[in-house]
Amino acid sequence: MTVAASPVSRPSSSAPPEPDVVRRRGRPASNAAHAVPEQRVLDAAFSAFAALGYEGTTVRELAKQLGVSHNLLNVRFGSKADLWRRAVDARVARFGSPVFAAFDEQALDDEARLRLVVERFCGWTAENPDFVGIAYAEGRRATWRLDYLVESYIRPFKQQLDALFESVAASHPMRRISSTAFMVMLVQGAGFYFAARPMLEKIGEEWERDPGQTQRQVRELADFLLAGLLGGNG
Repeated sequence: MTVAASPVSRPSSSAPPEPDVVRRRGRPASNAAHAVPEQRVLDAAFSAFAALGYEGTTVRELAKQLGVSHNLLNVRFGSKADLWRRAVDARVARFGSPVFAAFDEQALDDEARLRLVVERFCGWTAENPDFVGIAYAEGRRATWRLDYLVESYIRPFKQQLDALFESVAASHPMRRISSTAFMVMLVQGAGFYFAARPMLEKIGEEWERDPGQTQRQVRELADFLLAGLLGGNG
């Protein structure tokens, strides 16, 4: 499971200029690792970890993809474990805050906040389909990476969802389902739907194959999940 434990600051829009690259014949530039924007490195690393798993991803291959020396990448980002943590944190920081912010929408009642959380989460999975790969790879085994995901993101999200479930149930009939099961439906249900684009291209309805219909898909999935949880029309 996969969202930020708390709102995070967004990257500054005024990034310093990238340094000039000093080139040497027969090897990557001496400061090439710094010539590659950090976000590009972290995005590439996250995609590799999601597609290949932690063990299947190598810093050497990632460096080759980025056109830099793997030693220079190690100097800049630390160990492979450090790179994994930074890639996960960066991805959640960029896209996870709106989901957590929905819990704090004081202008809404509890049921409306729950609806907003679910819709934003479905939208988040649409924007980050490769997070399903991380969740699937790391959720099946007891590793330090699962511990990191649970303590940093999953448990804090679950705690807020538990509290919201309790508040909604006090005034609205709710089907009995654990927040854990509901979170799995969000990630491996809605998330896999958006991650399985090749499958949709083969068997999906015409409108499902249209990238311009993503927001419609988000709303319909959110409404379906909420209708099952709360009853009624979602």
